[in-house]
Amino acid sequence: MTSTLAQFPQQAAWQRNLAPFGYRQILPARALAPYVQHYWELALPAAQQSPHSELLHHDGGSSLLFQLAGELNINGVRAHQGVLFSPTAAHSAQLSLAAGVQVFAVRFRPGMGAAFWRCAASEFAGEVLGLDGAHYLRFDLPAVTEQLQAAPDLPSRVALLEAALCGALAGSAGIASTLPQTLALLRASRGQQPLTQIVAQSGLGQRQLERLCNRYLGLTAKQFSRLHRVAYSRELLKQVQPEPLADVAYGAGYSDQAHFSHDFKSVVGLTPGQYLRRVRARYHDVEQADAATVHRP
Repeated sequence: MTSTLAQFPQQAAWQRNLAPFGYRQILPARALAPYVQHYWELALPAAQQSPHSELLHHDGGSSLLFQLAGELNINGVRAHQGVLFSPTAAHSAQLSLAAGVQVFAVRFRPGMGAAFWRCAASEFAGEVLGLDGAHYLRFDLPAVTEQLQAAPDLPSRVALLEAALCGALAGSAGIASTLPQTLALLRASRGQQPLTQIVAQSGLGQRQLERLCNRYLGLTAKQFSRLHRVAYSRELLKQVQPEPLADVAYGAGYSDQAHFSHDFKSVVGLTPGQYLRRVRARYHDVEQADAATVHRP
């Protein structure tokens, strides 16, 4: 079982913005690829003069972040005993990295991390947990955290975590066979297609769809769709020469700018105009490099 160092031409701008800190992504072994999107690591220099922060935009996925050195927090919640469990949420989050921090993390695909949970995602969705979230997982999180902190290098850490994940997967009931196709339909619609049409295409009933989303995402189908509608809006805003906000709203399927601004701020925590100014101030050419990609599956 081997993982592969990945070079992603379509990384999010915040990820490419961390390249000076040794940010790397690692693809999972084949057996875990349906569940794990990638692993990543970074290390901020101890001489870094101030904490580094980034917005993390949820897409229905979830993450485990292991603090190997230094300090990090998400939304002000610090890594407790070396780990942060960040389930999916209906709102963007703020990741803060202190000077000297070293982080190793795993990113689970939307809904697919549930193969490693002991309960429905709705029981902890939207929370940020430390080792107090260990009882939700199908593997020994404290022991794995300790082993990862003692591992000598990145390949060793990936191998240790993948062994734990594969062990957990062996004892799991797996994922509902209808989940991947249903989530793909919701993502592809970018929130612009009525849920009744999604239900008809998926072959599920409305209640079945909601139970599926509740169990594996901890979100409603409407919340999941809105995450991807706003994600599409963010990409439109990051065009080299963005259209007026009213045109961006129309392009994202909103009937008026007020509804667009309300949805955007409720998810991102910023108005579209504030987000655009932040992007221009922080990323410049970094954002422009992926301006042609307006929707990532």
